[in-house]
Amino acid sequence: MDKVLIEVEDLKKHYHTSKGTLKAVDGVSLVIRKGETFGLVGESGCGKSTLIRTILRLLYPTSGKIIFEGRNIAHLHEKDLKDLRKRMGIVFQDPHSSLNPRMTIFDILARPLKIHKIVKNRDDMVLRIVEILKLMGLQAEHMIRFPHELSGGQKQRVAIARALMVEPEILFLDEPTSALDVSVQAKILKLLDKVKKQRNLTYFYISHDINLIRVVSDRIAVMYLGKIVELGEKDLVFQKPLHPYTNGLFRSVPIPDPDVKIEKIPLEGEVPSPVNPPSGCRFHPRCEFAKSVCKGKEPKLMKVEDGRMVACHLYQ
Repeated sequence: MDKVLIEVEDLKKHYHTSKGTLKAVDGVSLVIRKGETFGLVGESGCGKSTLIRTILRLLYPTSGKIIFEGRNIAHLHEKDLKDLRKRMGIVFQDPHSSLNPRMTIFDILARPLKIHKIVKNRDDMVLRIVEILKLMGLQAEHMIRFPHELSGGQKQRVAIARALMVEPEILFLDEPTSALDVSVQAKILKLLDKVKKQRNLTYFYISHDINLIRVVSDRIAVMYLGKIVELGEKDLVFQKPLHPYTNGLFRSVPIPDPDVKIEKIPLEGEVPSPVNPPSGCRFHPRCEFAKSVCKGKEPKLMKVEDGRMVACHLYQ
């Protein structure tokens, strides 16, 4: 698990709007190791989805490096990305909108095989599709159905199957269970864990569901307003969060006990606009430990105790 698969260095993705430059991802650096499950957590709108789409090169980065197995893919032309598409897959959040309603399940799963010319003939294609459907807990008869004829859980299984058709090395999972019923969520997570072990995959989960990230991840990163504020081994981060934002985020998770009372609101105030972020540390307007240095100087993401990394002046 120590082999580095993807290394991201000072990655930025900015958008020019009528109100100014929106800094969706603003200087993110992280490492994804082969075979691990990496989790990224943060409030809605912090830039999680933009980050993984930029790493996948579905979005063109403003600046920075995306090193995939020693090769910088940040500024490759579209024609040079075709081979990379086989090695990196994505499962989108909403299976209802990520599957083409005009195509049968067979056509949806056959498309990546045709694009990458993986199979020699139609018989091989059918066998491969039946095999992946069975792996996903579906039947061969589902091939002739359209997405609207399937349940939400079945649609997400098809979306996962589509991502796996080209046998990628890493799978990016953009809140893959958030649009599903709770009873179905557990089944999908178990299925993903089973497939990961069978195929020796690397997973990159993103979610605002802290409990989900806690269950599935080996290492986690916490994102706030386009930046990583804390990164480390899952158990260490959850046992003793160092950054005030991480601490507030974890404390905001409801405890299923009516006798437990929340003494204080963990995170007060609203998330500032990414078009006009605060100077210095972006969290300082909401931080109970903010000092004068926090308003004027931006903290760097630095390694501290236990090999963890945190961007906070309390530790610098």
